[in-house]
Amino acid sequence: MQQQKMLQTRQKNRLFPAVFALLAFMPLNTQAAGVVLTGEIAFGGDDLAVVTSGSDLQAGQLLNLGIGYDFDLNADKSLRLRAGINYKFDNVNATNGDATFDRWPLDLILISRQGNISLGAGLTYHLSPTFEATVNGSTSRVDFNDSMGFLLQAGYMVAERIELGARVTLIEYESDSPLVMTNGAITNKVDGDSIGLYVSAGF
Repeated sequence: MQQQKMLQTRQKNRLFPAVFALLAFMPLNTQAAGVVLTGEIAFGGDDLAVVTSGSDLQAGQLLNLGIGYDFDLNADKSLRLRAGINYKFDNVNATNGDATFDRWPLDLILISRQGNISLGAGLTYHLSPTFEATVNGSTSRVDFNDSMGFLLQAGYMVAERIELGARVTLIEYESDSPLVMTNGAITNKVDGDSIGLYVSAGF
């Protein structure tokens, strides 16, 4: 039963890259609005590693850098679709080792704009989420399955095509093998939810 459930989850997750490619590259009777660069700093999620210096490695943080493309869906440009690829990563260092967590999010966001204010909602699909820790010369690695989640964001245009905003990411990572959490719990699921602040620039 568990294997069947995991197989169904993987089959569902594989649909997203196909949909992403279809929407990003097929003609949609839309007008291309241009390239968008995005940077986000995010916080949240389960603790994956804790070091004595007080720095924690959490499954929802830290830096998220991306490039995307906007498509206007109507004549007045108040509704647009953004397709993008990002690199999200974080690391902590200690005297006896270090730990990193990184992944490649693919985003599809429907954005509604009224004046300088925008609201967006969409899907995010995280490719190759990988946690790696080295302690006293010994390295361990956990490769999570590709995961699909949801995005909500709100932004304000502070200059021409430059936007500041807040974003919520709702996602869960799952691995085929158990993971020992910092609190001693053994699980194969990790909460990757986060809330962040972003800046985007269009060209």
